Amino acid sequence: MKMFWVGVALIALSLPAAAGLFSSCDGASKEKMPDWVSKPDYSRPGYYVGVGSAEKDGKTKDVQMKAAEDNAKSNLVQRIEVTIRAENSQNTHVTNNGVEKDTRSRVIVSAEEVLRDLQVKDRWLDPDTCTQHTLMITSQQSVAQAKREKTMKNRLETFKLHLAAGSDREKNRDITVRGKFLDDARALLMDTDFSVLPDELGKDVYTKRLNEIVIQFNKESSQVRGRTALFALNQDGSLNDSILGKILDQLRAGNASADILMAECNTAEDCISRARERGFSMLALLNTNSQVSTSQMGALKGVITVSRTVYDIESHKIMKADIGKGEIIGWSDAELDWETAAEKAIQDLK
Repeated sequence: MKMFWVGVALIALSLPAAAGLFSSCDGASKEKMPDWVSKPDYSRPGYYVGVGSAEKDGKTKDVQMKAAEDNAKSNLVQRIEVTIRAENSQNTHVTNNGVEKDTRSRVIVSAEEVLRDLQVKDRWLDPDTCTQHTLMITSQQSVAQAKREKTMKNRLETFKLHLAAGSDREKNRDITVRGKFLDDARALLMDTDFSVLPDELGKDVYTKRLNEIVIQFNKESSQVRGRTALFALNQDGSLNDSILGKILDQLRAGNASADILMAECNTAEDCISRARERGFSMLALLNTNSQVSTSQMGALKGVITVSRTVYDIESHKIMKADIGKGEIIGWSDAELDWETAAEKAIQDLK
């Protein structure tokens, strides 16, 4: 009887040592649990490290290994993201308007975009739980190289978008906005390293393209800088376009620095905005109306009133305001010479 219990005891003592031999996990690891599973060390010099695991849960061996790899990769990506966020936060600076990001910080890459040379460094299948563990690494040098290539590629694409926006007069009527796009495009181009973009045309080609557009932009800007835009509002619709045109022509003839703007505007704010879009420094805005009254003798008196307000567009201040009137007499509507009335109103303004 004693021999029986001794045998049982011997069998019991040998079970832990033989657990791996009788494990139901296909391909279970015979080695003891490695440190990277029990105490993961993510500070391996020169590498990003990720550790992931996947339970059996009825999965096939291949599916379980793939799940553990995906989890290890996700873990590794999170660590790269921390580095990228820290680098991007360094591209901010404080201005009077708060914290802003400079031109370069607008070009951001994600960790997924810069992953390359991933390696499964080790695997361990827990013989007790059938949990698959995976250790994955990638070198910091390869990530840094991939990040720089991706950053430069994104920066060049952003440059192209800014260049297109700065040269599109239809999409961006405001000359100030287009100028800002072109300034940003130049900053992006100057900060682009073409040595990591061998498939691109090269910095000289893009610089030439940018300079050609800037020359046209400066030509357009210089044509109106320091000049006065002329706009006429005919809010009551009492004067026809022909009379309004003659009023503007006469004012234009008396002011060599004034240009008539043919675009329509409906309010003073709208007119100021349209003049600013075209780069003008000043705006002379005319408000016109006409009235007809009948005298006691039955004669008709027509009066054109033209009020002129001159704005400094940059400061949005009124620099000058005056009114001109022109009167005409006739015995019927057909006899009222509104062109003559308009000329008198303009002379009164002058």
